[in-house]
Amino acid sequence: MSLQIDTFELPPIGTNAFLVRRSGSTGAVVVDAPLNAFATVERILVREGLRLEALLLTHGHWDHILDAHRFNAFGTTVYGNEGDRALFETPELMRSFSIPALEMNPVTIDRWLEDGDELKLLGTRVEVRAVPGHAPGSLLFYFPNEGVAFSGDAIFRGSIGRYDLPLGDFPTLERSIRERIYTLPEETVLYPGHGPATTVGEEMRSNPFVRAIG
Repeated sequence: MSLQIDTFELPPIGTNAFLVRRSGSTGAVVVDAPLNAFATVERILVREGLRLEALLLTHGHWDHILDAHRFNAFGTTVYGNEGDRALFETPELMRSFSIPALEMNPVTIDRWLEDGDELKLLGTRVEVRAVPGHAPGSLLFYFPNEGVAFSGDAIFRGSIGRYDLPLGDFPTLERSIRERIYTLPEETVLYPGHGPATTVGEEMRSNPFVRAIG
């Protein structure tokens, strides 16, 4: 059975949330929680009788976690990386690079993930890869049997995540991309935190910031 992936570009700055499920199954997983993500997903869960297994957070930046506390209240198991613990627990730390007066609530991480961890979700394997550089706790979630990965803000179609934010670092990000993303099979479809999907091979050939082929 293949994965069905619904992409929702949500406010306030067009951040992607993903609803992931398997054809013929009632399980579902959400990747990232921008503003309005919970209400958007809940409507589908109720309409289609789906059971939410997990919320996977690619990193702790404010635009990816604004609705995460609503998933906490719903009883969803929330996963993240401890490198961003301060951002999850004290999002007010991000006031200097967020939108003024925006309400930001702390997030409870139920399970801290590390590079090399493996999850079993939707009846399939999920490999966890640490991809710091944009944020210390940036993670990539790779579904090897389905050939898809959720890369957060580490890499985009034709671009890469910002490294000028607090705790960002370009050499670290470049190393993450070369060693943890470009080592995936070239046909792997990447679903980034902003913008359209791409593939590992396409970025290796044409990404102007970190090119590996040609």
